[in-house]
Amino acid sequence: MMRRIHATIAVGAVALYAGVVQAADVFTIDAAISEQDGPGYNILFGTSNAEELFQTLERDNLRRLVAQQSGGQFSGDEVIAADLNFRGVDMTINFTEVGTPALLFSIPDIDFTRVFGDQDTREGNIDDLIEFLKTNEDGVASQLSAELARSSPSDPVAGNPASMQSRMADTDFKQAFTQKVSQVWGCGTSASAEQKVMLAKAGFGCVTDVADLNFRMPAVELAQLGGPASDAAAVGLYDDYFSRINRVRGENKLTLGLDYAQVSGSAGNGGVEHESSVISLPLSYTVVFDNDPRKRVIVRMPISLIDTEGASTYQVALGLAYNHPVTKAWSLTPSVGYSAAGSEDLASASALASFSLASSYTLNLGGWALNIGNMIGNYSTQKITLGDYESDPGISNTVITNGILFSGPSSLLANDLVVEYYVNDTRYTGDDLFTDNAQEFGVNFGKLNTTGEVVTSFIKGSVSYTMASGDNGNEADMLRLSLIFKF
Repeated sequence: MMRRIHATIAVGAVALYAGVVQAADVFTIDAAISEQDGPGYNILFGTSNAEELFQTLERDNLRRLVAQQSGGQFSGDEVIAADLNFRGVDMTINFTEVGTPALLFSIPDIDFTRVFGDQDTREGNIDDLIEFLKTNEDGVASQLSAELARSSPSDPVAGNPASMQSRMADTDFKQAFTQKVSQVWGCGTSASAEQKVMLAKAGFGCVTDVADLNFRMPAVELAQLGGPASDAAAVGLYDDYFSRINRVRGENKLTLGLDYAQVSGSAGNGGVEHESSVISLPLSYTVVFDNDPRKRVIVRMPISLIDTEGASTYQVALGLAYNHPVTKAWSLTPSVGYSAAGSEDLASASALASFSLASSYTLNLGGWALNIGNMIGNYSTQKITLGDYESDPGISNTVITNGILFSGPSSLLANDLVVEYYVNDTRYTGDDLFTDNAQEFGVNFGKLNTTGEVVTSFIKGSVSYTMASGDNGNEADMLRLSLIFKF
């Protein structure tokens, strides 16, 4: 699996005339220029801006590139045959006759060919081509976007771990599965053998709902029972304590955080290879039901900035989820969401609507727990206009995620420190994507704050590694770090 870190490239006017194609460039062009009876030239160029790629073929830009790379002189009327790599999709632009302004544009992968010749200059027809792709005339931009999700390791819509679709599915699953800090904090860890037996007899031991309550019975209160207590006394004490901790647990919670990921992807056919970095703010607010604090409504609005070899993409999402306890050990979380992503650099704009259902089941293992998570959801693109760009790739995928998580307290580094280890497997069915399965391996560390033995707030740090793969040897990986504050 490739793991090569690319050098950072310059953008803007300096890059436009540098005349060097970097291995990391998102867009590249290889153009052959020739007179009918004169010398020929070849120029190579790379950039991280889509519009700049097409403008490379304008007269003044080609004149500079030809002079830099071959020492020749470009008049502007030569025959040009240009091969473009557009984030992993091949295109061609040809000026087939000397002095003729009309250009022939082709995208073989979507079987599209068209002549742009309404203008009197080549620059004018290049501008018409750019406008044609921006406005999604004849749906060509949508077809191209769908092809990019299949062919590009850095598409912002779908097909890789940094994409909008992947991040939405990941959030839907984790809010019901790995966002609990600890499933079993304090479950039996401070109770003696006699106390555990007494609690179990009363129906409140670690094998029942202590994990759900984040509850640890203080030894001093148990001692007030005066030794071996009757079941009725244990129940009375427990009910009183349960009432008090429920009042604390019933408070609403605000979650703030910072998430950073480094993603690299490579086409298996020996094609493009890109790296992206993602910075995200995972904002959410949890409303707790008064009659049962285990029932919660979660409103989230993560905001993300993705840098792909110098090209910027912005993502914002709005999601709504409801966590419902089916039993003391099992909960279900249905979610709906809407997300939008746009990038002028990558010539991309898309929206995504989603709905999902996640399940979380906890098995108590003494002072630890095994949590089993499952999710199925649908994630489909929607038509959107962002600035000058309009598109609807028509991508729809059913996403299935399964995971296991071990969690429990640890006193190795600090008091009230919780550790979680998890493995998640995600599969995408439906429309073809660059990668269609991913495996994530992660560790979470949570520092808890408690009131009356109830978790009232926490700070959690996470580190994870994801491997993704698809057809034809396509692959991508992601290293992710995050810090979450909930209070």
